[in-house]
Amino acid sequence: MSLDKRRLPLRRRAATHGTQRHESARKALLAAGALSSLLYVIATDGVAASMWDGYRRTEQMVSELFAVGSPGRDVLLPFTWLYTVLFTAFGVGVWNSVRGNRALRIGGGLLIGYGLWNILGALYPLTLEDDASVPMHILVTNIQLALMVAAMCFVAAGFHGRMRAYSIVSLAASAVMGMVAFMAAPGPNLVLGIGERISIGAFLLWVAVLTVALWRRLPAVMAAPAGSGPAPAAQ
Repeated sequence: MSLDKRRLPLRRRAATHGTQRHESARKALLAAGALSSLLYVIATDGVAASMWDGYRRTEQMVSELFAVGSPGRDVLLPFTWLYTVLFTAFGVGVWNSVRGNRALRIGGGLLIGYGLWNILGALYPLTLEDDASVPMHILVTNIQLALMVAAMCFVAAGFHGRMRAYSIVSLAASAVMGMVAFMAAPGPNLVLGIGERISIGAFLLWVAVLTVALWRRLPAVMAAPAGSGPAPAAQ
């Protein structure tokens, strides 16, 4: 009996440590999302744009900064791979944070797909003054945008209250301004530059807000106990 009593606290401590490690890993993965958004702004409009004399942030596309022939491409190319790793990790963090909530689980899977799709974006960039590179770049970009929209829709469905409303507003702002910018292409013009940045910025900020919303695991997004039915929508 005395040995059993000693083993039980040891098992509890081991389980507690395992839970703590899992929770730390989950939070680190989620933090990668907010970090990816911050680094995206710094790398593009901060570093790469400053390396291109005459580049106008308010009138030119962000895609031009990634294009072959852009002065800042040497900086953005390795950043693309870093962003892919960070965002994919974020998707995994979302996936691990929402067990029992099917809509959020699907949203996490779509975010993982969005992150991995950046690889194809890097393989099919624009080439400055080469129209032949445009069709494939548009195709790859549109598929990634579809993943983004689907992910935001499922995340909105998985929450209710303020986070659902915020997700819907962010999705609308990103989609509408993205279409406005697309119609204003090829530019340069104010509608194109500002519109695209509002579209991208709405998504980047949404990622950071989702990180905060899932940072502390809530009962509504924890796995439901066996036999208790599906978990309710997250707050």
